[in-house]
Amino acid sequence: MQQRTAWQIQKAVLHALLIRELKTRFGQYRLGIVWALLEPLMQMLVFMGLYYFRGISTMGGLVLPVFLATGLAPFFYFKKVISQSMAAVGANRNLLIYRQVRLFDAFLSRFLLEAVIAFLVLVSLLLGAWWLGYPVVVVNSLKFLLVFALLSLFSFGVSMVFGVFNTLYPEPGKFIPVILRPLFFISGAFFSINDMPPSLHPMLLWNPLLHAFELFRSCFSPHYNISLVSMEYLAFCTLVAMTLGLLMVRANWRRMLTR
Repeated sequence: MQQRTAWQIQKAVLHALLIRELKTRFGQYRLGIVWALLEPLMQMLVFMGLYYFRGISTMGGLVLPVFLATGLAPFFYFKKVISQSMAAVGANRNLLIYRQVRLFDAFLSRFLLEAVIAFLVLVSLLLGAWWLGYPVVVVNSLKFLLVFALLSLFSFGVSMVFGVFNTLYPEPGKFIPVILRPLFFISGAFFSINDMPPSLHPMLLWNPLLHAFELFRSCFSPHYNISLVSMEYLAFCTLVAMTLGLLMVRANWRRMLTR
């Protein structure tokens, strides 16, 4: 019998963990995957109602469904990756006794599942807006994929940091969702940095999520103003987050297995 390579073992482990995650999360609850679409959709409808009530139908040259979809859906994606990673070790602890299953695999499998779901949700929201008659034109598809990849890796890196912290210190870890909640109001999920007072720009622009959301929007309009945001800054924050996350997993995996 031919011995499997390390890559073949890695693929088999990830495939098994992904199937397990799918069955655990969506096997008994058919509306589970639908809720992933309904959550940002309901938020979109709320903000669309508020903006229409104020007489606003476009923002930055984009119709409201496109503007909100490219902010709200990615934000919920970021938040979901973190929440899933915080419980990754506990949910897969029984499988970690097998030599082939590494602690990093538990984080990676949950992240990959969320990435696929989030991409499908974002595309579905944009296609839904197009089907309803709103102008939805992708002017730079490669940039769209690049921003999604950078946001995904940034989310993965941050999620590993919080996942390690929550596993080692579960009591203080309960405050992580509370700390993340204000991010919704400062990340540009429902507003543009261009509409904010200049005095707030230095503070808001430290947030890499805001850069990601604004860059997403520029993929749907050649005239969308992105002079204040930077792809390089988003890439730098992604590199820092991934490096820190991987180092924390590498340095603490033995302690995490015994918690």
